[in-house]
Amino acid sequence: MKICINAVQNRNALKVIKPTKIAVAFVGTGWKKYVSPKNIKEIVLSPTFGSNPKAIEEIMDMIGESNVYFLDNLHSKIYLGKESALLGSFNLSDNGFSNSGLLEAGVILSAPESIEKLRSVFDAYKTKAAHLYPTPKSKKDKLRELVKQWQSSIWYGLNAEQESEKSPSITSYRSDQDQIHIAWYQPCDLNYNEEAICSVVPNAKGISPDEYFNDALMFHEKDRIQPGDWILCWHCRDDGYPRKNCEIYWFHVHHVVPHGIYDDNYNKLVGQAENLKCPPPPFFLDPHTKSLIRDALSSNKFPELLALDDEIWRLTRADKVVPKFLEHLRKKARQGKR
Repeated sequence: MKICINAVQNRNALKVIKPTKIAVAFVGTGWKKYVSPKNIKEIVLSPTFGSNPKAIEEIMDMIGESNVYFLDNLHSKIYLGKESALLGSFNLSDNGFSNSGLLEAGVILSAPESIEKLRSVFDAYKTKAAHLYPTPKSKKDKLRELVKQWQSSIWYGLNAEQESEKSPSITSYRSDQDQIHIAWYQPCDLNYNEEAICSVVPNAKGISPDEYFNDALMFHEKDRIQPGDWILCWHCRDDGYPRKNCEIYWFHVHHVVPHGIYDDNYNKLVGQAENLKCPPPPFFLDPHTKSLIRDALSSNKFPELLALDDEIWRLTRADKVVPKFLEHLRKKARQGKR
């Protein structure tokens, strides 16, 4: 048995052990820095607050959904290789293994009887997990629940991993967890229904909407949009097409207020609160990606995203082409041309 007492020793132990089976409470987005995805055959983890849902999704994508097991009350940290294992206090995250993380310690075991015992423990975890989440749908539902908890923790500044989480490029982006809408806007003064706002957002009482919201948009009452969704906003001309070098930005939805706007056509208020934080956006909007977005909008390939006539524009119709639009952006970005 060898004792590891700092981050360097803990990371070196992982390199030597090359774990193929992992049982760990929490995983973070930095997990690939510490273990090789190609070596991992199976992992049991806790899909509860502490685990980053994006990290879980990435692991499932890389090693296969059927090889990822969910066990809510798991708190062990076992990294099991072919001939040795690392046990300790460290989760599979930057907090667990980085030099700036928490103070962690563990032990390396290599005795055959110890390794065999740990294999039995790992199999027992798998059996329990399979009873809790027996189907892909049950895992997906649990992951969706975790996403909501994760978002809420970020909104209120309770998430320790947020600062280390970064948005990927459009070419790397492949998450199914983000609900992305694409919507045009034109600057205008909003006629707020303050009574409706305060009924949905009690904290806004006594504060003018322009002070409470750092950004707000209005949509048709029947458009489906929820807190936690993302809106890719772009500034359009009067003819419905994007302005040259138009502003493009991410809008994270904190509040949705039915009848929050006095307007004949668009009376659903969607707001981003001044006092709440936002998660990292789905993907990074660098200048090149913004250019690709403008070009795609101007190409007439996605008329559902444009305001081309006098009819009421519906987000519901636009949502149907968002996956196709994002795939178009990915292909153009990979080609390295606009």
